[in-house]
Amino acid sequence: MNQLIATLCACFIATTFGAKLPSGFKKCSVNLSSDKCLPKAIENAIRQMDRPIKKLGLVTLEPLVIPSLIIDSGSQYVATKQIFKNMKLSGFNETSCSKAEFKYNEKTLNLECVVPNFRADYNYEIHGQIMLVSVYGNGTGWSILRENQVRLTFKFGEYEKNGKKYFNILHQQLHMQPRDVDFDLQNLFDGDEEAARRLNKIMKENVLEIYYDIKDGYEEAFGKIFAYIFEKILEKVPVFDIFG
Repeated sequence: MNQLIATLCACFIATTFGAKLPSGFKKCSVNLSSDKCLPKAIENAIRQMDRPIKKLGLVTLEPLVIPSLIIDSGSQYVATKQIFKNMKLSGFNETSCSKAEFKYNEKTLNLECVVPNFRADYNYEIHGQIMLVSVYGNGTGWSILRENQVRLTFKFGEYEKNGKKYFNILHQQLHMQPRDVDFDLQNLFDGDEEAARRLNKIMKENVLEIYYDIKDGYEEAFGKIFAYIFEKILEKVPVFDIFG
């Protein structure tokens, strides 16, 4: 996972402390952060991140490029590491949030959002077993998590710099609960179309069971990615410039 963060570092632009949120970002009072203001403010901010925001050192979220990512085997159905290169995550601009609760005294932020079509395009490599069927291959592919129920929690620490208070992320926890999962993997079994067809049939018939077997790895990885992006904002913008 440290390698993941190292590769992410290269994708972000160096900036300094004391930056301000872009003028288009909506601000919510600490006292009003649990009402309808904060969910809409978060939706608004995510939609504006479809392009780089240089003053905050942020690259675009549409797509968000992950140079490399390795997900470990599951505990039951998936007995293979999943190795990804040049992964592109997209669908964030359709995010809608039903809950966003910030508690300053407890220094926590709890989000409940839906990403209707959370998509990943990538180059992949696998070699092992899925549903007790031997599998190997490398090529291009994509996955879509539909109607993904995303719950994301942040726990913050607080520190002072140049007379202003800043947050840093001490811990994050992500839960993803999609209604459906779809995927396509090219060049399974080095192009053996009949073997690929048989495996794809098994996988699609058991796609949610397969997803839940390996979801902990994806939740940990994506949780760290989202925390890293949020941290880029928190380390540059004082707390009370985020929450007016």
